[in-house]
Amino acid sequence: MIRPELPDYIRTLMRGEHAANDAIEARLQAEGWDGFPKFLAMVFFLAVDLRFGENAEWSDVIKFVADLRTDLHGGAEINAEAAERLIMSVIDPSVDYTAAQEMIGAIQAATALKILSEANLTDTELDSILTEAATLASHP
Repeated sequence: MIRPELPDYIRTLMRGEHAANDAIEARLQAEGWDGFPKFLAMVFFLAVDLRFGENAEWSDVIKFVADLRTDLHGGAEINAEAAERLIMSVIDPSVDYTAAQEMIGAIQAATALKILSEANLTDTELDSILTEAATLASHP
């Protein structure tokens, strides 16, 4: 089960609602981030699907990761090959990847935030993605 605050945490982060985001983060720090890894993985999956669909080429993903690493503060810390392989594994499930769990989380968070930010989603569209991610993450 995921904490119900998790979609609000991502929503306020995406919308630049810093005070609300800080308050949710403080509550999660105090009470626990139950379900966050699974929820983040689902947000990542949906974001990659939104951006690339099922037919992206490696070159598309390589360019995206290069831009991600350039645009992101601290982006150089993200392993390019690990990010490319993790993203491609969503597009093509036959692609294997190996990375430390912390790196996977960093890639998932950075990728999802970049894609969802650049998509210029309406509040309704963003809520739909976050609701779907929460539903998917709630299943065993």
